Amino acid sequence: MTQYRDSPAAPAAHEGVGFREAAHASAVGKALLVQLDSEERRDHPGRHRMEAFTPHTITSPEALFTEPDTRHPGEPLLDLQEYAPGTVCATVPIRTGTDPECAALSLPSPDPHKLQQAARVLRNEAVAVLLALLVGGAHQVPPSQARVPRVVIHG
Repeated sequence: MTQYRDSPAAPAAHEGVGFREAAHASAVGKALLVQLDSEERRDHPGRHRMEAFTPHTITSPEALFTEPDTRHPGEPLLDLQEYAPGTVCATVPIRTGTDPECAALSLPSPDPHKLQQAARVLRNEAVAVLLALLVGGAHQVPPSQARVPRVVIHG
C-alpha cells in the first residue's frame, strides 16, 4: 500500500498475513489479481495456497475469478468478511501505468447496505483519484519495485 487513512473510530485492518498469501481473500487482492494477464492470474493460486481465513473465504480458483470476470466495468469488487470477521471491503481497480492499482475502503461492519452505499461513493470517487494520479504524475517507481502491487486507499 502506498497510502491509507484511518482514525480511532475506523482503524486500519490488521494484516496478519502477507498480501500474496491473502490476495484471494480480500477485495484489494481481487482487484489487483483481475488486472494480471491470464497466465499470471492462473499462476497465482498455484504458487499461493488459498487458505480459508473465515468461513466466508473463497478457496476455489474458479470461484475467485467468477466475480471479477462477470462484473461490469467500474463496478467495485467486494470482500464480505472473507479476510477478517466483522470487516467488509470494496475496491475499484484503477491503472495509471503498467502495474495493477486500486482504490479501496474497508468498514468495521458486516452491514451489506452500508458497504453497498460506500462502494457507490468509492466507484464515483475512483475516477477523481485516477485523474489526480495521472495529472500529478505521482507514479514513478524504481525498477526494483516494479512488480510490487500498489494500492491507494481512501477511508
